[in-house]
Amino acid sequence: MDDDQKLLFKLNRRTRFTQFLVWIALFFTAIGIAAGYKNWLRIHEKAKAGLVGVAEIREKIPTFADKEQVLKFQKNINLKLDSNQKHIDGALVELRQIQDSTQHIADTVYNQIKTLTIQQESVTNSKQASKVHDWSLAEIHFLLQTAVQVFTLKQDKEGAIKAMSMADDLLLKRGSTSLLPLRKQISHDLSLIRQYKKPDTSLLSEKISDLQALLKPKDLTGKKEKNVTIKNKNKQEDNLETIESEGDSIVERVKKTINQAVVVHKFDKPLQNEMNLETKKSLFHLLSLRLETLRLMLFQGKDKSYHKQIVRIKKLLENFYSNDVSKPLIERLNELDSVDLTPNLPDITKSLNLLDEMKNKGNLN
Repeated sequence: MDDDQKLLFKLNRRTRFTQFLVWIALFFTAIGIAAGYKNWLRIHEKAKAGLVGVAEIREKIPTFADKEQVLKFQKNINLKLDSNQKHIDGALVELRQIQDSTQHIADTVYNQIKTLTIQQESVTNSKQASKVHDWSLAEIHFLLQTAVQVFTLKQDKEGAIKAMSMADDLLLKRGSTSLLPLRKQISHDLSLIRQYKKPDTSLLSEKISDLQALLKPKDLTGKKEKNVTIKNKNKQEDNLETIESEGDSIVERVKKTINQAVVVHKFDKPLQNEMNLETKKSLFHLLSLRLETLRLMLFQGKDKSYHKQIVRIKKLLENFYSNDVSKPLIERLNELDSVDLTPNLPDITKSLNLLDEMKNKGNLN
């Protein structure tokens, strides 16, 4: 009996150990099945979405252009390009003719002005007129100097144009042939001032305001997110209560372990969608601060700092926004980035230097 009892005891120990190994194998098998099932569900959802996209493409296939239509369309484009090229060549010929005729008219007008000035000089040649001429010459010098200072220091186009035009009117009233080169130089300086383009700060400021309005998120109230978090907390508490109330069987422990250990995350969403409300607010306030700094640099005319600030804003948009959202915003920033806040000022001092040179040589009558 003693040997039989020892044999039975050994058999019981072996069977318990075998059951333990079987339960461990079952446990890991259940974990693998659960993880595989969750991944299979995710792949199944993506496969469904892919089938929907394939169905949409199949519906649109009949509307795609075939090879003959593409060749026909290309042929029409080439014909239009040839006709447009002929039209452009004809327009260039006409422009050259207009340029030549305009140059001829300008030369003849200059010669006519010279003859009229000679006649005017002979009429107004008296002692009393020479005194007036001396005063008018000083006034012309003052007007030219004012135009240079206003344009160089304040970039005031209208003021510079008005001052130079007044100087040219005084030269016209003086009626001296020796001053005709000065009038010609003043006309060149006036054309340089009119061609100068100053950046429109008010329009650029409006574009910055529009960009700031587009960046403002729609869910800054925070009501929906609070409700969702409260519901999630209630669900988690209910789950904990149900788990504690259930028995401590091995199958329930396996389910509990799987639900706590195996979690499948999706990382293909934009980073902004994963943010909570406070983070979105902080990001919006940071972008608003950078845009306001950009506006301040615009009004101060700091070109380098202005463009560096645009680069910083682009990096924020690329890091925290999806491509669909950031692409139109970056295009608007590229428009702002293409602006030169400090364009080169043309040299309009040649007429003033010419007047000083003529004074020193004594060629003024």
